[in-house]
Amino acid sequence: MTLIQIRTAFLATALLVVFASSASALDLGGHDRDGTVIGLTLGYGWNSVDFTGGDGISRDIGNIDSFTGGFRVGWASSDYFIASIGFTGWKRSFYSFTQFTVKNYAFMLEGYFFPGGEGFWIKGGGGFGTADVWGSNPDPRDQVIFNETAWSWSTGAGYEFRVTDGAGIGISYDLLYIPLGDFSDLTNVSSISQSVSLNIHFYM
Repeated sequence: MTLIQIRTAFLATALLVVFASSASALDLGGHDRDGTVIGLTLGYGWNSVDFTGGDGISRDIGNIDSFTGGFRVGWASSDYFIASIGFTGWKRSFYSFTQFTVKNYAFMLEGYFFPGGEGFWIKGGGGFGTADVWGSNPDPRDQVIFNETAWSWSTGAGYEFRVTDGAGIGISYDLLYIPLGDFSDLTNVSSISQSVSLNIHFYM
């Protein structure tokens, strides 16, 4: 992860904290959490795939903007914590130094912590992420084709407005990091996805 990407993540999280502190006055309240939770996510993200090719040149397939989506099922043990398992992913075709089609998806086990037992939350988790890259070119040196899965981690923060006793809607910043490592003639392969999303929670 580059220094710019780290700074972007911290800035987005800081902005969400400021937003949460000012938005809490608009919340309808009633942040009771207990039992099964179903979540849906729809957002827009900025993604990159970094690697060093067989020619020794480092490349960054960056600025891949795309819609993202996902769902999760979890359990709220209290007003302060939700454990969930879910899926998130995106797909985009574009031209960099050759024509690419990139898919990125992950199955994650995550914990959502609500520090005040109300709307603001932070999360962290781990799971398995896949980067599927297809970049074909008549010059073999510019061909990048792989489908690899690796242990991954995620983090993020957001704010949830409770609109009814059983439903909440909010926004979030999410980051997913997939360190794929070395394989074939590629080295230092990794994928980073950042997104701003609309989240809906149903409390059953």
